[in-house]
Formats: sequence, structure tokens, C-alpha cells
Amino acid sequence: MKYFIHVLFFFLITTFTSAETIVVRAKWMLDVNSGNLISSPAVLIRDDKIVDVKTDADSKSFPKDATVIDLGDLYLLPGLIDAHVHLAWAGQDATEDAKKTLLAGFTTVRNPGSTGKTDFTLRNDIETGKIIGPRMLIAGPGLGAKGGICDQTFAGEGAVETVEEAKALVDKLATEKVDFIKICAGGRVVATEQDSSVKEMPDSLVEAIVKTAHSHGLKVASHAQGPDAILQSVRAGVDSVEHGGLINAEAAALMKEHHTFLVPTLYRLDWILENARQNNSPPERVKVLTTAKETAYENVRKAIRLGVPIAFGTDATVYPHGLNAREFSVLVELGMTPLQAIQTSTIHASKLIGWQDKVGQIHSGQFADLIAVADNPLKNIRTLEDVRFVMKGGKVEKRP
Repeated sequence: MKYFIHVLFFFLITTFTSAETIVVRAKWMLDVNSGNLISSPAVLIRDDKIVDVKTDADSKSFPKDATVIDLGDLYLLPGLIDAHVHLAWAGQDATEDAKKTLLAGFTTVRNPGSTGKTDFTLRNDIETGKIIGPRMLIAGPGLGAKGGICDQTFAGEGAVETVEEAKALVDKLATEKVDFIKICAGGRVVATEQDSSVKEMPDSLVEAIVKTAHSHGLKVASHAQGPDAILQSVRAGVDSVEHGGLINAEAAALMKEHHTFLVPTLYRLDWILENARQNNSPPERVKVLTTAKETAYENVRKAIRLGVPIAFGTDATVYPHGLNAREFSVLVELGMTPLQAIQTSTIHASKLIGWQDKVGQIHSGQFADLIAVADNPLKNIRTLEDVRFVMKGGKVEKRP
């Protein structure tokens, strides 16, 4: 009797919950690991996962009743990852911003800081299908010293003064199911020379936060602009340095040694400077912003040459959501090849967030997160600024 019940249950499950099967075809597919362009790819998808990837000629074994999506002459890539966006703020409706981000081709984002637990709500609304948006990793409020940049930005929700306070807050956030911890080690949003030696918190406090976070299996992202804050963060064991506009050779070498990711967020400096010019800001302000941009560009250029691992991030909210892909051309301007720039937003970003087995490639077992563009991104990186097709978890969100 027990065996009969098991067989009946299996029959009912397989009969009434059959998976939807889709085959996505295109003219080309970029293998983000090798940089090879694969002709006539066919991607087999069942429910929200990629099952198999073949060329069109080898896909005859795919189910005959599968729904076929033929993208014609488009180039297929994995969904992009932005490891530094701010989608959620207390008192603001993030519905449109989340939608714009997804439709721009960014199927996964890391949200390093929010207020009023709005990032928890947004993550839940996206996961339950209430609104459309990218997969979100959230941090809750950023932790930092009272009066510091995290305290100012996140309405005091993450302000800490003692090791005990810091450990307790990390424990609380872990219990509330954040995906990682954000700290502010030092430096303002736009870094100038005076940020070089700024450290908001003593070493003991940063070390306590990192150790406690890692004990919960949570990674730590550190807002650190100058060498002193970067060195402090890396020595404490953070997993990424955000911005790093004033990074020097010593800090870059230590980041390379520790395999600490740099998330540079550079295009925002262009955006801020251009807006200052258009709005007729005082010449002194324009000069400060020009120097800040040029300094950050040159410092990150050197860090790239030294081999510091780079993950893609934008700090979108400083500039409009949906324009995230403009960061790619800046990375290329600083010496990366188009493939290397794309890898920062795919295989490198997935490694940073700890989701290598979930996102960042078009490979069996990964989420069916796919995008397509009209031109060869290895020759024209700016084609990523005009994504024509977006699929997230097997569901088409944008068609050509």
C-alpha cells in the first residue's frame, strides 16, 4: 500500500506540474570564460534553469514540443550583474527603478545599503513576483562611525561606537537574513585629497565586524576611498572595496595579494561632473569634480594594470537607474579589453557575491538569465547600453 501511494503521488506531481521547456536561439553567443563567439547557439531551458547548451545543428535531441524563441541576428550573453546599486530608500517607490535596471540587462544586483528596511521589502516583492526587477542581495543599513558617511547616508541606522555594538548589529542583521554586510571605512562619496588618510573606525571595530559577519557566512563590502581605509579594510579581511578612488600602489598590491575585489563605480563621476557643468556650478566646484574624476580614473587604471581583481558596480542612484551599462565603456577606456570588462559583470561579479553556481554564465545548472544585443560586444562595448532581449529565470521580460 505504501509503495502504491508513492507511485500515485509521483504520477500526480509529474502530470500536473510538468515543467515548461524553452529553447532560445540566436546567431551568436559569447562564452564569457573563453571569449569565443559560438555560432548558432541553442539554449535549452526548463522552468528557471538552463538544462543544456548546444549549437543549432546539435540541438535535434531537444524536446520537439519546446517553445522556441528565435532571436535572429542578435548576440546572446548571460544576464549582467551590478555589484553596487542603491535601489531602495525609505519613502521612495523603487518599482520603476527596479524595472529599468532589469530591462537594461542587469538580472542580478547587490544593494550595499538602504534605509527603513526598504531593501528587504523590495527583495521580497521581486522574489514573490509582485513587481519585476533583478535578483537582489541586500545589506540593510551600512555600518560606520557616528557622524561618518554611513551614518549620514543611512539615517543613523548603522551607526556603531563599540565592538559590542558592532557585533550585536551584525548578529541582528544576520538573523534578519541580509545577504552581506556593508561598512564605511573612510572617505566621502566623491573623494578628494583630504580623504586619503581618513579612517572612520578603529582597526578593532572593523576587524570585529568582519569576523562576526564571516562567522555567519556573510561577505563584507567596505566603502573605502583612500589608501589608509583600503589597507585597514583588506587587513581586516573584507571581501570587496567599494569605490577606491584614491587607491595607491601599496593598497593595490595588498588587494591583489588577498584577492580582494575592487568595485570602482567610475561613470558616476562623469555624470556628476557633466551635471555640474550643465547647471552652471561655481568654477571651483567644477574644478574639484574634474580633479576627482581624473584622479580616480588614473588610480584605477594603475590598479587594473597591477592585476587587482575588478567587479562591476555603478552606484546607480547617484545617476539614474537603467544607465548602468555606461560603466563598461569607462573600464575599456582605462585599459580593459571589452571581454575583460564584460567579465567584471559576469564571472567576476558572480564570484564576488558567491553565486558562481547560479549566475554569470550560460551553462547548465545556472539560472536562465539571458540577454541579447544587436552588435558584437567584443568590438562595440557600447552595444550593451541598448539591450534588446532580457530573460530572467526563464521568463521573458523584454523582447526585440
